[in-house]
Amino acid sequence: MASQKNPEARVQPGGMPPGSRIALTVRGADISSLKKSEDKGGVYAYEDGRQADALQILRDHGLNYARLRVWVNSPDGYHGKTQIMEMAKRLQKKDLKLLVDFHYADSWADPGKQPKPAAWKDLDFEGLKQAVYNHTYDVCIRLKEQGTSPDMVQIGNEITNGMLWPDGKNDKSFDNLAALLKEGYRAVKDCAPETQVMLQLDNGGNNEMYRRWFDNIIGLGVPFDLIGASYYPYWHGTLVDLQNNLNDIAVRYDKGIIVVETAYPFAAGKYDDSDSLVPIKEQPGYPFSPEGQARMLADLMTVIRAIPNGRGVGLMWWEATWTAVPGNGWDPSNPDSGNNWANQALFDFDHRALPAMNLFNQL
Repeated sequence: MASQKNPEARVQPGGMPPGSRIALTVRGADISSLKKSEDKGGVYAYEDGRQADALQILRDHGLNYARLRVWVNSPDGYHGKTQIMEMAKRLQKKDLKLLVDFHYADSWADPGKQPKPAAWKDLDFEGLKQAVYNHTYDVCIRLKEQGTSPDMVQIGNEITNGMLWPDGKNDKSFDNLAALLKEGYRAVKDCAPETQVMLQLDNGGNNEMYRRWFDNIIGLGVPFDLIGASYYPYWHGTLVDLQNNLNDIAVRYDKGIIVVETAYPFAAGKYDDSDSLVPIKEQPGYPFSPEGQARMLADLMTVIRAIPNGRGVGLMWWEATWTAVPGNGWDPSNPDSGNNWANQALFDFDHRALPAMNLFNQL
């Protein structure tokens, strides 16, 4: 991870006249854990302590999008087709748009692991392509038929190193990955042509990686509408690194860009003794506090607004509602597992909305 070159300086992106503000059309959050949190007793409140539906609180603070992950056959029964259909109806009632995040796995998929669903493990490659199409189309058409077509879809989650390993791993060739992505794209457009398709990578500050990946994918004729980037400041370089990368790929590929995963702690301590927090370092100029969390989000928004040619579409806070609730931990197969992300939600340890949430109202 790159070091902070000038920790005292706030981001000053070029090309933005003083006092100007470019609107972010996507102001959202991943809320995939919300349903399980509610089922296990989780509650949410406004700043003054009034309890309410978390979706209403988020909407009242200016969020207009929600991201929901889909697993093929989750060990705990959450994050599947039934849940996303239920949640899509709730989102619609709150006037929140939907981004469906296909993991193509039974549990977590990310750059370090992209396991096949158990039901797909014996398929040959042609069968795997068909499974990607069928699964993607099935979820999409179910949503469409109940009147909640997805506004946006991700084909894979943080697929920097490919998906559906080993078949779709891209360490030696991008050919198989490209073929799988084409099937996912085709399924979405066959279901709902107006739905936008995103491809997401992690490590938003790594321009060399983004150029290599998208050069290969575009060279193989993979169609897509949006570029998604993950940016966690303690893992993915400085905001300057992020700005340099996003500015370059906006011009180079002429696609809308969403920082589709980001987060930062509002506290350094643990909620309780049930589990340790993700081991990360406080970044210079951004203390682990409600004010530091809000400052990081404000500066990230500035970076996105400064992306050339209006290609900065917006951002989504990862797991804004994943507060510390017993039974809603990291491991879906272990109800006793803890949640070591609870200090990076947009609700504090008393379940109240944090100051960072107010920034979503500042278009």
